[in-house]
Amino acid sequence: MNFRTKTFFALIVSSMAILGSCDRKPKEAEITLLYTTDLHGSVLPYDFNRDKKAATSLANVATYVKQEREKNQNGVLILDAGDFLQGQPSIYYSNFEDTISRHLQARVMEFIGYDGATVGNHDIEPGEDVYARVQKDFNFPWLAANAIDTRTGEPFFQPYAVYNKNGIKIAVLGMITPNIHAWLPKYLWENLEFEDMTESAQKWIPYIQKNEKPDLIIGLFHSGSDYTVEGNTIDTHKNENGGIPAAMKVDGFDIILLGHDHQEKAEVITNNFGNEVVVLDAQTGARLVGRADIKLKRKGNKYEKEITPSLVEMKNVAEDAEFIEAFAADVDLINEYVDAQIGMISDTLRSADALYGPSEFMDLIHNAQLAATGAEVSFAGVLSTDAVIPTGKLSMRNLFTLYKYENLLYTMSLTGQEIKDFLEFGFGRQYNQMKSTSDHLLNFRKDENGNLIKNPRFGYTFMTPSFNFTSAAGIKYTVDVTKPVGERVTVISMSDGKPFDLDKKYDVAVNSYQASGGGGFFAEGLGLSKEETDARVVNASKKDVRKYIADYIIAQGIIKPVSRNDWKVIPENYFKSGKKNDMNLMNKK
Repeated sequence: MNFRTKTFFALIVSSMAILGSCDRKPKEAEITLLYTTDLHGSVLPYDFNRDKKAATSLANVATYVKQEREKNQNGVLILDAGDFLQGQPSIYYSNFEDTISRHLQARVMEFIGYDGATVGNHDIEPGEDVYARVQKDFNFPWLAANAIDTRTGEPFFQPYAVYNKNGIKIAVLGMITPNIHAWLPKYLWENLEFEDMTESAQKWIPYIQKNEKPDLIIGLFHSGSDYTVEGNTIDTHKNENGGIPAAMKVDGFDIILLGHDHQEKAEVITNNFGNEVVVLDAQTGARLVGRADIKLKRKGNKYEKEITPSLVEMKNVAEDAEFIEAFAADVDLINEYVDAQIGMISDTLRSADALYGPSEFMDLIHNAQLAATGAEVSFAGVLSTDAVIPTGKLSMRNLFTLYKYENLLYTMSLTGQEIKDFLEFGFGRQYNQMKSTSDHLLNFRKDENGNLIKNPRFGYTFMTPSFNFTSAAGIKYTVDVTKPVGERVTVISMSDGKPFDLDKKYDVAVNSYQASGGGGFFAEGLGLSKEETDARVVNASKKDVRKYIADYIIAQGIIKPVSRNDWKVIPENYFKSGKKNDMNLMNKK
């Protein structure tokens, strides 16, 4: 198997580092495996979106890692499972504003002493200019065996790495969720192709076993733990959450470290060959550190392994003083950047209002999208459920709260019928079908008995994430929550009173996540193939939606939030009652 010269050289170097100890294996050894995942910008000890100290960040993780290294000086391996290049203004600034200095993520992870990481979908989303630069900035392997460079046919990132900890040879195989094409526009990853995780493991595990002969194999996967989501099975090709299927079908993994789904898991599964595999999933935002305590005893040429998985809370771990001092200037720099004024706002906006129905919060996004594209209709999802934009000065900080993702802005050509079907699909997942005024308005997760499921950390959650909710501007319409899915939306007219024609084609503003297939709006809602969906794209921006909102605010000077009055939920008494009940429920979470 051939690698790029860079990857091949890196593997030779990592392998040479362990050669001296191969012939003198210890009889017993202890390894402490630590990992983080889905940091989403929780790097510095400050929440720049909310302008307050962060509850947890890598400042807490730095302390914990130091403590563990004091206990097991040469036996700690620390990894990350990806999704750290989006989520906070600090990372955005390093991605796009200051492209000359060494990336903040690289500097922080080097300070802590990370041994390696894998690539997440949100690490691809900033585009090749960013992820290729960050790859060079890292002083450790950034892994993704199944991200293939179409120009060479070889992995774009290093596929695996080998480490020596207390005389034990450890191989770490990295992989990314392969469903990138369903979420991100092609030009962000135009030189990449993403292989099925099981198929990639079937190639790499035998190669690693033959050529490296490791004592321990770890799968570092940016992949969630539930491979059955969206009706998938263990055999689904290019499953979004293909980590566990790969570990089940390909013998050799001792541990798999997961991410992507922001869930918590520490368990042991048995693969298809009767062998145990430890599974860890360490949530998001540096709230948890995944841990595996590994004890090895040599029996002939092999080791008996006792592996104990756990999840460690970081909220009670003190921040590292040296970390705080080292990155204090970065905190000041980013605060200065996000505090720059771009306008004024006359009334407070709250994103939570958008969960239930029409909101001035969403109308600001719609107005900006319509102004930027000249489209006749705008679609937008609820990207944040707890954002507040207070009266007074509007700054870049407010925009990161208002629009939390780096989505791009597309203009697509859709018929009136497709616009209606798009809304039917979105509202079908957002709203419960109400049989009485005592029913829930929102579509919460329920168990097999119909009772609401309460997550111990997040409270009551929706059947689909709120960014898959929807609303439209530019048309007048109603949503009847007493009707079944598919029969709820009635489009009355265009916003200016002109007739709305189901057969006419309209220019529609939509973010890149949905336009690329995210949420299933086009595939499931409209029944369009990926090729048919791509053919509807009239224009794709090179700037993220947040920048267009900033342009809109700067042009307006003072934002005076006023409802567009484009739509309403009916019957009104059902809507008011359901909203009141669900607001009380959400406030108790």
